[in-house]
Amino acid sequence: MEFVSPFFVRGRSAGVLLLLLPLVACQSGDTHLTRFEDSPIIDSLLASAPHFVVNTDIEAEKWVATTRLGIPTDSLVLGRSQYMIAIGDSVYISDTTTIFSVGADGSLNRKISRTGRGPGEFAHLNGLQYNGLNIFAKDRGRIQVFTEQFDFIDSFSSSSMYQWRFSVSSEYIFDPCPEHAHAWLVCARSATPPYAWVQSGKLLPVLDLPDRTGEEAHLTTISPDGNRVAVVYCGLPYIFIYDDQFRHLQTIRFEGENVRNFEPVGIPGGAPPEIVEPGTFAFIPNISFLNSRYLVARAHKSDHYIFDVSEGEYQLTRKIIFRPINDPEERRDVNAQDFLLHGGYLYAASPQEEYVYGYEFDL
Repeated sequence: MEFVSPFFVRGRSAGVLLLLLPLVACQSGDTHLTRFEDSPIIDSLLASAPHFVVNTDIEAEKWVATTRLGIPTDSLVLGRSQYMIAIGDSVYISDTTTIFSVGADGSLNRKISRTGRGPGEFAHLNGLQYNGLNIFAKDRGRIQVFTEQFDFIDSFSSSSMYQWRFSVSSEYIFDPCPEHAHAWLVCARSATPPYAWVQSGKLLPVLDLPDRTGEEAHLTTISPDGNRVAVVYCGLPYIFIYDDQFRHLQTIRFEGENVRNFEPVGIPGGAPPEIVEPGTFAFIPNISFLNSRYLVARAHKSDHYIFDVSEGEYQLTRKIIFRPINDPEERRDVNAQDFLLHGGYLYAASPQEEYVYGYEFDL
């Protein structure tokens, strides 16, 4: 499988995926709503819960990393770092086919998995989760379950081979819905055997747009205590928050110049359309609960937003641009694919970076 940038979702046809409409709506004294889609389904979602509005025009803080993980040792070299978990004092980092254990000094000290299709082997890792009891690793078309020592327990089929993110709590696994639930994109299943689907746990309805490929790329994250679930259509500037009974509590809505100027339809690298199909750029390519209080989202390229969602109080605590370690000239941004809050540091993993960078976290 080729590596697909999280900024771009390939389309199925050469047709336009998203209608960019100059429609601006006003909601009960709220700021004006920038609209990209003509969709009764989106209208219904936006009307079903209060909005917390994020002003994307505020100045971002620039954080420079002060530590790093994934320092090579002997023949161990970190590849495209994608996902991270922490168990006790240990941090585990995955690339596309391998899981590495990282020591306290940030050095790689163990290679756990290998390439293949057998138990404990991976053809292409698409997610790594820990729910306080077991480790869940998503591979092509399946999810494997391990003990905390990475002993293989079980595996079961996953309905999507390449979906970017799945999420696990002590009770639920959120994964793309099976084909029989085609009217919904995200479904819950039990986090314990036999990992059965939960009938009431269906989130993100299928959109009623002409070509739905790009818009219906989606992300899911669940807080460690299982009390909050956040889901997004990647190509739209909204985060929908649900409780543990799958009730829609709040919509986090991005507004500002970055939203108004967002061009959802494009061709990566300027390639001519006869070579590369048109697709939809992701406005929100990453969301993740850092713990049961903080939710982080990467939106509009390299802007990272951290929200405090504790006890129903939705606040934007930071807008951040992450920089690599020892980068006084600010040569590039770190566009994180996964986050881990561990030992007082916020770690950001990016397939484009040589290391996983850590930032002092004191909010």
